[in-house]
Amino acid sequence: MSTILTPPSDMELNTSFTTMMGDFEDVENASMSPYDRGLSVDHAPSSAVAIIEGITMVLIFVGALFANLMAMTTILTDKVLRKNFHNLLILNLIIVDLGVTITSMSFSIWSIYDDGYLLLHSDILCSINGFGAVLFTFANFTTILAISLDRYLTIVWSTRFPPTKCRAIGFIIFCWFLPILNVLPPAFEFLSDFNYHPDTHHCSPKWEDCLYFIIWFTFIFGVTVPIMAFSYIAVIWTIRRQELQLRSHAAFKKGKNSNSKQTSDGGVINVSMDIVSNDQPEGSSADWPKSSDDIGTSDYDVTEDEGASGGVGIKDHVIAKPQRKKKKRQQLLSKLDKLSADKRVALTGILLVMTTIVCWTPYFIIHSCFIPINPSHWLGVVSMWLGYSNSLLDPLVYSFMNRRVRARYRALIGYRIDWKSLRSRLASIFRRGGAQ
Repeated sequence: MSTILTPPSDMELNTSFTTMMGDFEDVENASMSPYDRGLSVDHAPSSAVAIIEGITMVLIFVGALFANLMAMTTILTDKVLRKNFHNLLILNLIIVDLGVTITSMSFSIWSIYDDGYLLLHSDILCSINGFGAVLFTFANFTTILAISLDRYLTIVWSTRFPPTKCRAIGFIIFCWFLPILNVLPPAFEFLSDFNYHPDTHHCSPKWEDCLYFIIWFTFIFGVTVPIMAFSYIAVIWTIRRQELQLRSHAAFKKGKNSNSKQTSDGGVINVSMDIVSNDQPEGSSADWPKSSDDIGTSDYDVTEDEGASGGVGIKDHVIAKPQRKKKKRQQLLSKLDKLSADKRVALTGILLVMTTIVCWTPYFIIHSCFIPINPSHWLGVVSMWLGYSNSLLDPLVYSFMNRRVRARYRALIGYRIDWKSLRSRLASIFRRGGAQ
């Protein structure tokens, strides 16, 4: 019996094609990474947007890497800076900023030019990127908090809690314990998991998981920021009170010493200015010394001569004690120097707190799960780049607020311009050119 082959109908062809395409989509979806679904990058690598993002990101990356390495090298190579216990916390902050630079910025630069392909198709790399981003970003806040508390204890409770190495090490352990505890849930996909975000060009926890975001937000803006604010308010109040005390003490000593006048060759008569002011001719006050420094008789030990007749309080001799004067002056200068140093360190800490809050607050607001915001691509990029710039600003703030670090920078770089010599050389060149 012969079999007659008939061509398939159009309906059968459409059914077969639909089935084949469905199988193809199933295979494609099965091979896709879970980070591929629902995500798309809205610009090509060769577009103007990608070029602008890449240039700005590279500048932040290179600047942060160079500034942090310079600050670390300066502290480690300078004996005085290295022995300062507070600088252990600064070193920890530098390590944190380097961690953000290496584990987050580098992946963002790569993702700009490959449309996120590497992180989208590699669960391991995305997990590494997300782990580093969460760990070092959270450690930045805990380190700034530790610096604030250390300044508070050192200045406000200086006698009860003097700076020690054990305290600095304890703060460093605290700086890493909480970030490690915080990064474990998304690492094990407990409260959240790491996901690639095209608007920030890196992997981070899925902020749609509100419970995990609330934990972050509460610790940073409900615990860390208020404690830092309280610490520096107390520091500023203490420094201001000490400054007023020193000024009032200096004014009292100056007023006390200005009411004495040296007369005769044999002794000193202490005469109140209120008594002699009516007896002096007009304009004669210029002949009187304005302070004890003008006559050189401050802190004299004046004893009465027992053999003197009359007993009217005339002193026979004066025993000068310049060592006491020198010691008191050194103590006053030491207190003033310490007060000035405390003010600079407090200002440095305040600037570190302000830069951290200003740089990271927009990022948390934009990615908030309970604030209805649908950010554009540019808004997401700007908030992420602003957060990255905190790793560049931290070492710059510390370096330029510390005189010794600035001096070490000049020594390390070996770059010092003698403007007077440069002007004379330029003038001689112009003169020779005019003569020709």
